Amino acid sequence: MGLFPYLNDPPVFLVAFAFAVFGLVIHNLFQAHLADRYGDTAPRRYGFLSLDLRAHLEPLGLVLLVLLGFGWPRFVPTGLPGRKGAMVALMGPLGFFVAAFLYGLLARFLPYPFGEGLWVAQRLMLLHAAIYLFPVPPLDGAKALYAVGGYEARRFLDQVASYGPLGFILIFLVLSFTGVTGSVVRGLAGLLETFYRALGL
Repeated sequence: MGLFPYLNDPPVFLVAFAFAVFGLVIHNLFQAHLADRYGDTAPRRYGFLSLDLRAHLEPLGLVLLVLLGFGWPRFVPTGLPGRKGAMVALMGPLGFFVAAFLYGLLARFLPYPFGEGLWVAQRLMLLHAAIYLFPVPPLDGAKALYAVGGYEARRFLDQVASYGPLGFILIFLVLSFTGVTGSVVRGLAGLLETFYRALGL
């Protein structure tokens, strides 16, 4: 589970970890850029339009990235309601998917340990893209639903959020071990392969 299996190959571990961390930054940049275009000044004010790792990274999220293969960055502060808020939220999973696409593309042409590490990072990005789509607070899918959903949907999300990080981790483990997450990841991986084939790769 997580990146532990790659500790016996330190160069691959380091490359995979570095690019997975950069994927968390890409997630934030995608959201911050669209929010900024919609006129929300908070992301720019708090440094989320920069590449400053201190603005984007959260220590516990990095620890869990190593332990579970799934982590999180600091959440981009946005307050946009309705469709704009939902679009900003969904830019996060799109950022992970774009990172996965780019990592897979680079992995085809780079030697050890970069190629191998990038393949690992690509799998982690697909996992993140899948999980962040789920409507579970504080993930992007939940933020999108909260932005466009009605009262009952918001009340349900508030109840789920009240369990805090422990509740989220429990839901994450249940989705993983029941195969739900794996099914979504395989679907996204199939979409990636379609794009690669279209490019003649």
